Amino acid sequence: MPDGWYFWYYIFRLDMKKILIIRFGAIGDVILSSAAAINLKLSFPDAEIFYLTRRRTSGLLPLFAGVDEILEFPKKATIKDLYRMGEYLDNLRFDMIVDLHGNFRSKYLMLHVGAPIKVQYNKRRFERIKAVLWKKINPNPPHTIDLYNSAVKKCGGKIYAARPALKIKQNRKLFDNDLPSVAFAPGASFKVKKWPHDRFINLIHEVHDRLQANIVLLLTEDDKEIIAHEAEFLNDRMKTYLNADLPLLAEVIAGADLLISNDSAMAHLGSAVGTPVFAIFGPTHPTLGFAPAGLYDSVIQTDEYCRPCSLHGRRKCYRDKQYCFEKITVNDVFEKIKANLGDFSNRARALFVDRDGTLIKEKGFLNNPEEVEPEENSIKAVKLAREAGFRIIVLSNQSGVARGYFAEETVRSINRRVLRLFELNGAPIDDILYCPHYPEGKVREYIIECGCRKPAPGMVEKACRRHNINPFASYVIGDKRSDVNLAYVTGARAVMVETGYGCDEEKKLLDSKLARPESIEKNLYEAVKYIVDADKNVK
Repeated sequence: MPDGWYFWYYIFRLDMKKILIIRFGAIGDVILSSAAAINLKLSFPDAEIFYLTRRRTSGLLPLFAGVDEILEFPKKATIKDLYRMGEYLDNLRFDMIVDLHGNFRSKYLMLHVGAPIKVQYNKRRFERIKAVLWKKINPNPPHTIDLYNSAVKKCGGKIYAARPALKIKQNRKLFDNDLPSVAFAPGASFKVKKWPHDRFINLIHEVHDRLQANIVLLLTEDDKEIIAHEAEFLNDRMKTYLNADLPLLAEVIAGADLLISNDSAMAHLGSAVGTPVFAIFGPTHPTLGFAPAGLYDSVIQTDEYCRPCSLHGRRKCYRDKQYCFEKITVNDVFEKIKANLGDFSNRARALFVDRDGTLIKEKGFLNNPEEVEPEENSIKAVKLAREAGFRIIVLSNQSGVARGYFAEETVRSINRRVLRLFELNGAPIDDILYCPHYPEGKVREYIIECGCRKPAPGMVEKACRRHNINPFASYVIGDKRSDVNLAYVTGARAVMVETGYGCDEEKKLLDSKLARPESIEKNLYEAVKYIVDADKNVK
């Protein structure tokens, strides 16, 4: 791989047409790579992204916003198969290869498939081994997603997405009632990683009976014994999915308000579809970099001197009891569910609306509150959206601050004017957030690569925490590609408008290989009408 100034010479000299991502498995690791795939797509919008994985995980890849072509690697591949795959890939003539696996097979392909730029991610192997052998615990470890993204940065790419995200339409209604729904995934790749089944069963009883919640069971062959207890529950408040395929599991989990799992692929699948996850960790540990990474996720664990006892949780416990699970009681998990389920089941849907060119007329670097002028029918659009139950959150990149055109107080005064104007017309807006940063600006304190400038997710995540919003059940509406890209970074759905810069941006979008918005509408009112109608058709 080129480095130093040669590296940047290659980056700007090459017209990126084809990029190959290699990640054979496992399911959770492939899900975690979705952020890197999105970042590569946004960094190199004219390139086709190819993804090489195994058949078991290939069903997930159509849900990746950043992947164009899926390549399958045989489950029981021989050396001959590996050689043939290398020959096939070499003939595709890639401009870049990103190895997110780092095993013998991926390293062989990195050596034998030609490409000017080749990058392999850092597995933190030595640091993880130290955690297992000598219990050197990093309280703030880099997540596996961060490591994948570091490979993207080595390629010259930019980092926007730092959480997994799959393209799921949040419209699956699991039950014909308005009670909260809790999904349980008691499986794991190794038996030693499973919180005991009897505790899961008791917890399910507690949630079903005491919290009056619907129950969704996500089971494999190894967990079938739990099915024997189905008769103990009200059948109209329980659904069981046995050996379901991954796309179906993604839809089902997306329809639940909370997922309870072990340290397993299902935890990462929950994160990637926006469902809050409580993951019960026993022999493994977040220091290894595999904790669920969703906005509302958390790990349930107990501090035992022997944790972590192996890299992947497959080693049999040597103590008289598996205390890492023994000390996590049914009541511990139940109380955590009880404390949070109300908020999770009442998360709002929102329209994240761009300000200039979408909500109000585009006037360059607007610096006078008196010049605020609503776009045609935008007040009517906000009224319609609120009637449909959406929160209205306005998000705005304001690089004029970093460029030195005006101060932050000017932005705030304009935002106050917008809020007041819409409020007086019976169309209240819940919040307005803005980003004053710009890497190529002139005002030193604002010249940074921030996490809030669209399409980075900072403003969306701040609004979600502030107003208890589910971004995966929400929409981003705007006149720029950055608004469309923001939707894919955060798991939302995108609608583009032709007002402001919309028409010009639409042409650029069609000329690139970036993911398309769900719809392109004339203005904000037509966009809201499209969303409300789509919502009615589902119901």
